[in-house]
Amino acid sequence: MVPRSPAARYATLELGGPEALSPLQVVRIYEQATGRSFEVQHVPEEALQAQQEAATDPMEQSFAGLMRGYARGDAINMQATLETFPLQLTSLRDYARRAVGPGG
Repeated sequence: MVPRSPAARYATLELGGPEALSPLQVVRIYEQATGRSFEVQHVPEEALQAQQEAATDPMEQSFAGLMRGYARGDAINMQATLETFPLQLTSLRDYARRAVGPGG
């Protein structure tokens, strides 16, 4: 059974980790965990803005907004979320090591 919290009902939750990382830092952590280099493609923020403005429904608008925030490297402040839901956060480095497993 999944525990439920009244504080989560209809709430917008900021989800992140214990450290603020840029998208490129995330890529580097996974490169280190796998021992491989990844090809990175950059999408101009103007293209993402145009995609958001052209979105025809709220879900498309939300995803486009998330992509714009990610492209800007916006950090997610977990303070308010942790005050309401005291969680033990895992660093991305630890998560990547577990997700990739031995030998990358």
